[in-house]
Amino acid sequence: MTDSTSHCAGCGRQLGLDDLFCARCGTPTPINMAAEATLVVEARSEDAVPESAAPPSGASFNDRLRHVLGAEYELLSLLGQGGFARVYRARDRRLDRIVAIKVIRPDVVGTRLFVESFRNEGVALAKLRHPGIIPIYDIREREGLIYYIMPYVQGTTLEARLARGRLPPYESRRILSELTEALTAAHRASMVHLDIKPANVFLEGDLQKVLLMDFGTAMAVTEMVEESSGAPVVGTPEYMSPEQARGLPDIDHRSDIYSLGALGYCMLMGRPPFGGRNAQETLEKHVNEAPRPIRDVNPTIPKDFADAIMRCLEKDPWKRFQTAKELDTALQAVTFRGTREQAAPRDESSRVHRTIVVLIAGAALIAGLLAGLAIS
Repeated sequence: MTDSTSHCAGCGRQLGLDDLFCARCGTPTPINMAAEATLVVEARSEDAVPESAAPPSGASFNDRLRHVLGAEYELLSLLGQGGFARVYRARDRRLDRIVAIKVIRPDVVGTRLFVESFRNEGVALAKLRHPGIIPIYDIREREGLIYYIMPYVQGTTLEARLARGRLPPYESRRILSELTEALTAAHRASMVHLDIKPANVFLEGDLQKVLLMDFGTAMAVTEMVEESSGAPVVGTPEYMSPEQARGLPDIDHRSDIYSLGALGYCMLMGRPPFGGRNAQETLEKHVNEAPRPIRDVNPTIPKDFADAIMRCLEKDPWKRFQTAKELDTALQAVTFRGTREQAAPRDESSRVHRTIVVLIAGAALIAGLLAGLAIS
């Protein structure tokens, strides 16, 4: 267990008592060096704490959470941690099902901005229904802890998939198209994601169904950068829009369109459109530099697909696609050589050709018969 003066070995940021990862750079903390440190010890029946009993003085965060959950849920393991929240795998004892529990981190629970954003995200997602967005069963606040109950889904993140290499254009188009459908529903509900990146795209099950995770400002933050105006710039630098990078007010859904373009660029090219030695340098490139055209690097990418991605990455929001639906329409119009989409027209053409040949042969046969009758 680290003490209050512990600092991250990667960036020097001061760590909290229960931190498993540095919120700024993601470096594991000393208490997370052992493999078992990321697992929550399963509660034994003899150790169960009655809901009315208070946790012992100086209890760890996990023990506090167990106490708050009481007899309803059994914590099983820690699934992940970001800048604002932790996500645990748990068992719903009443319904005998596995769920995910997202709880705001103890070191930010006293920050009003983060708490309000966490609450707002939960309330908004509880009202939103779309198969491409993980819903929320419930949101609760008890004894200083704020948490959601969500479905537990199995699969992998797009980030893990990209670690094995860039994706084929056809698969990239499918993922982007499914994301635009989810974002269309979110934007209609006046929600802007603001942190679209590979780690927040989940590929569920064998069919790799696309799910968009972590909406709003209650998101997994890789770094926070102060702009000259003093306003906090929150998000993931490699995928932030120029207006988001500059900390401008009144950012709208077109910021998500830019981030989709950056995500598509990464899937096709194997890297985001911009990268720097640090977050500030990356953000400056988003604001001031043009991304290298996709077909300059890989001319085999279909032109209409590359053009759609590059349009998403326009600096001026008015030059981008104005809605996620408009982007999806452009994606659906993309054609690929050697795919089933092109096989259908060719097959139809072949069927027409064969029909014409049969008709000609039939006509010749009839003409021959008539000629024979005339001679006889």
